[in-house]
Amino acid sequence: MKKAIKMTGRILLILLILLLLFTLVTFVIHRVKTKQEIELLTEKGYVNPVPVGDYCLNVSKFGNENGSHTIVSLSGIVSGEYSVTERKMTAALERDNLVVFIDRAGYGLSDDTWQDMTAEHIVADYRTALQNAGIEAPYLLMGHSMGGAYATYWESKYPEEIKAVVFLDGAELSGSGVYDLPNQDPVGLDEKVLEFLAKLGFGRYLLGWTYRLPDSYSEEEQRLTNALQLMTWDSIAPESESSMTAESLQEAFKSIVTNDIPKLYICSSSGFQTKEEFRAFLDWNRQVFGDDYLGIDKNADDERIQEELDREARRREDILYPYTEKMGNCEVVLLGGAHLIYVQKPEECGEVIKSFIDGLDS
Repeated sequence: MKKAIKMTGRILLILLILLLLFTLVTFVIHRVKTKQEIELLTEKGYVNPVPVGDYCLNVSKFGNENGSHTIVSLSGIVSGEYSVTERKMTAALERDNLVVFIDRAGYGLSDDTWQDMTAEHIVADYRTALQNAGIEAPYLLMGHSMGGAYATYWESKYPEEIKAVVFLDGAELSGSGVYDLPNQDPVGLDEKVLEFLAKLGFGRYLLGWTYRLPDSYSEEEQRLTNALQLMTWDSIAPESESSMTAESLQEAFKSIVTNDIPKLYICSSSGFQTKEEFRAFLDWNRQVFGDDYLGIDKNADDERIQEELDREARRREDILYPYTEKMGNCEVVLLGGAHLIYVQKPEECGEVIKSFIDGLDS
């Protein structure tokens, strides 16, 4: 019996030593690769930390410094890589405008913080970062997903700073249930452990499980995207933001003041008009994410596809249009496709936005 216990102890000790060695090797490789990735991001113009108090947000600028408009792009939740992935779409805008990407706290190259990531706090950070970076209003806000909620809050609270707003499949703040969404649990031990493991470099083993960019993106763009994802995963602030999503949605909804600021809402995930459009999206979703959308594949029968088209049409009537009407002066363009429409249809999406911006000056 004693022999067996002694042998078990030795095996456990060996396993522990091997685990520690594996962790050390993972950490060293992660640090080396992170240093190389930051050097590449710096070379490509993505690194520009700006203080917003006791931490810094990264503010990267592309395009024409003396352009007609200053476009401020606001990402969706936990999309730390959006400054890379969105630029295929903003290519159509950068010649005549300045395009600014601000990484929220804990996203990509920005510092982490334990502050509560409410809509009020996030918008205050955005405004301070722009001011400290010397980027003057008025701004044209361009918010994707949850970034749309922050754009709504911003243009309602500080309309004098906003020239126009573009929503890229933005979070819909009108309709039934907006006040009934439960907040998630606050950041707990699970999130702290995952953050610690990500800092050690274990997140690199998960990169293959996340979506791979379409073939239209280069290997370098994929590498930069992976790097920014990893930098986001090892932070607490995005977890805080996720846990306060319902509160922030309610905060943004309550803030809405109907005004005449020009707005464009590009509706993609609820914007399908034809079965062919929906099937094309299903095929794209399978290629990029490796699974079927809601269990529907591109070979589904016409009746099943029509059910989805009808469901999305009802959603537009019940949720989207009341929201856009409440904001005021908002044009809706239906461009059926992925929620990440700037990845699926970057050129088409960019041209829609460019046409809207050109109309501001006519």
